[in-house]
Amino acid sequence: MAPGRVALLAVGAAYGVLLGWQAVSLPATVPVHVDAGGDPTRWGTLGGHLAFAVVMGISVVGVFWAVPWLTGRLPAELVNLPDAEYWLRAENLATTRRRLADETGWLGAATLVLVGYAVWMLGRVALGRPSHPAVLWMLVAALLVGAVAHAVRSRRTWRAPEQ
Repeated sequence: MAPGRVALLAVGAAYGVLLGWQAVSLPATVPVHVDAGGDPTRWGTLGGHLAFAVVMGISVVGVFWAVPWLTGRLPAELVNLPDAEYWLRAENLATTRRRLADETGWLGAATLVLVGYAVWMLGRVALGRPSHPAVLWMLVAALLVGAVAHAVRSRRTWRAPEQ
């Protein structure tokens, strides 16, 4: 299994542990939204919080897990890769899917870390502890910088080899 997929599964498991801990540790009423400074602006039920968090986690893992599977099944014009014509040829498709599994796994893991921190932060607020919103903003910035760096790097690493 691609290392990125292992990372995605590991972060997914940690996210599941976080939700399990919150299910037994948080009060019945929890913040469901905080402002940019980390102060709660809306409250809801623990069940609603957990249901939303489960849907978010499954969605993140599912989307990033599905990309390699979808590659080659979607019309070529929907696949955004440099030299996509080369990478979508039948003889190259297995390599393309392996590489995408690794890369999307890492991106999915990073995205789920961000989602997990936001969920954890809401739990801290529910328990009357400081939310540390600056860390959330640093994670958002790191994810954005990483995604842009990956996109720039991909222009080079996904070029078709010279024939």
